[in-house]
Amino acid sequence: MKIELSSLGKRFAREWIFRDINYSFVQDKIYAITGGNGSGKSTFLRILAGINDPSKGQINYYDQKGKKIAVDDIWKVLSIAGPYTELIEEFTLEEHLDFHFSLKKGTKTKKEIIDILGFEKSKYKQVQDFSSGMKQKLKLALAFFTEGEILLLDEPTSNLDANNIKWYQNWLEKVKQNKLLIICSNQKYEYEICNEIISIESYKF
Repeated sequence: MKIELSSLGKRFAREWIFRDINYSFVQDKIYAITGGNGSGKSTFLRILAGINDPSKGQINYYDQKGKKIAVDDIWKVLSIAGPYTELIEEFTLEEHLDFHFSLKKGTKTKKEIIDILGFEKSKYKQVQDFSSGMKQKLKLALAFFTEGEILLLDEPTSNLDANNIKWYQNWLEKVKQNKLLIICSNQKYEYEICNEIISIESYKF
């Protein structure tokens, strides 16, 4: 699995957020995208995920055999968790898991995921009644336990307390195998397992 960027850039009005990024992300490496608030980390990750379009340049996706993956099909191999990923708040936890895994294959059963989350007592509760920390854990679990080679995480421990930050670090270590993993963060404890660190601010001109 590979994501190849050629002269990638994004601007809002006349201001370039970043430009001329030429880079290849490959499977089995773990990348951190760092930078201060407002530096463009989330914008960059949304473009990688196909949520937003770049202002210039190209993104190409390739599978393990080197075959190009169409942009319209990238969602099949990609999972993302970020502040902008939405949950269906009218669903109960069980309903949300059923719906999500009707669209994508899971790597754990529904019961296993509920147990991993520690949400046994909340499985019939509507997501809208979850705390902000519970919602964040659910977002992470949906990304962690969905089949696919690309895993994108943006500010992964937002709203998590110390115990749940450990939960995140523990499970990240377990699910990173055979993934192309990219973490956007300015908190070192979120990306300390990364072996390649890229500052988005180095692409400002």
